[in-house]
This record gives sequence, C-alpha cells and structure tokens, in this order.
Amino acid sequence: MPNAVRGSSFEGPILLARDFAQTVGFYRTTLGLPMEGDAPYAKCVSGSSQFAIADGTWWAEANGRDNPFQGESSVTNYILLIQVDDVEEAFENLMILGVKFLSPPLARPPMNARNVFLRDPDGRIVMLSAPLR
Repeated sequence: MPNAVRGSSFEGPILLARDFAQTVGFYRTTLGLPMEGDAPYAKCVSGSSQFAIADGTWWAEANGRDNPFQGESSVTNYILLIQVDDVEEAFENLMILGVKFLSPPLARPPMNARNVFLRDPDGRIVMLSAPLR
C-alpha cells in the first residue's frame, strides 16, 4: 500500500497544557526529563522518543479552535510511558517531592515490567516502568 502522505514521519504526541509553566516544570524538574524550549511550546527528546507540550490557550488561538480546557476534558484514554532504571527508587524520590501516585510499584509479569502510575498537572496518566529483574 502506498504512503498516503508523502514524506510523513511520526513525531510524537503534543500534550496541551492548562498551565504551561506548571506542566513543563513537572516533566522537566519533577520527573527530570530533558525539555527544550519555552512558552508556548516545549519538546522532550530522549533517544528515539519524543513528545511536546503546548500551551492550550495558545494552541487554540493559533489553530482557530475552542480552548481545549473549556468544558469536560478527556485525558484518560491514553498513558504516557516513561522508562526508568528503578521504579522503587523513582517512586521514593517522587514521594519526597509530594507527587501523588495512583498505585504503588507493582510487578506485572505478563508485561515483564514493574511499574507505577501517577498523574501530571493536567490529569494525564503517566506510567513509570522498568523491566522485571
């Protein structure tokens, strides 16, 4: 089947932020991810993976759309997966910083992983995961 969009490549998701500084700060400072850029758009590139964060109000204005945070927001239909070296260590370090978790670290043998779930400032589910040892 031919490529319907010539020259296309997957860049990664863009997370729309209600409070840009708070959301970027969470990923940059709290989770320690390499975020590049400043308001209204920042990008995280790690290895061959990447995602971006855009200020939701700016995004709506730039694209002629309604503000995505007016009314009900659906941010639970996907999970942002972040691989870490040690889930327990990440859990303990983030607990000290006051991060609230949706679950304790658990082994998931069918996935060959140990993981823990939390939410970012806009309510998106983030899973920290490491291979079972």
